[in-house]
Amino acid sequence: MQKFVNYLSFIPWLLYCIELSRNAIRIVNTTKTDKEWLKKNFFNIFRFDSLILIAIFIFFTTSYHKANQIWLVEVLLFSAINLYLYFNSYYDKNKSDYRIDTKDLSTILIILIIFLIPLIYFICTNQILITYYILFGYSFLNFVIVYIAKKINDFIIKLIIKRKNED
Repeated sequence: MQKFVNYLSFIPWLLYCIELSRNAIRIVNTTKTDKEWLKKNFFNIFRFDSLILIAIFIFFTTSYHKANQIWLVEVLLFSAINLYLYFNSYYDKNKSDYRIDTKDLSTILIILIIFLIPLIYFICTNQILITYYILFGYSFLNFVIVYIAKKINDFIIKLIIKRKNED
């Protein structure tokens, strides 16, 4: 039962990261992301509210790690924080109605592969707390992950086009 609850706690994180990724894909596809743009939008990319909630989670897990029901607190707090951030993203003024297009599918595939890494780590090691820390890091650095995935995707497409032209 405990393992099932652990897997269930990943769902709010996944919903929140999907929403963040959709907005990040829109930004990467529609704007020129240079240093000037990064300076202007730094606090829109790296959200201060999520940083505070992550700090609260870290405080509880490090301060009360010997408590009797710390596993339950970890699972509930992780899920509640991600649910709050997911529902709060609907009230974000920078939210858009960007629709994912077929040209974005390869980028999404790369993002999903990157998102599977911590889940595979949990399946292999069964260390839920470290997995939660990694997942919070993924959600905080989501824009960077999407940006890197987009650059990897562009590089792969250039290689494919170059190979087609050589043949």
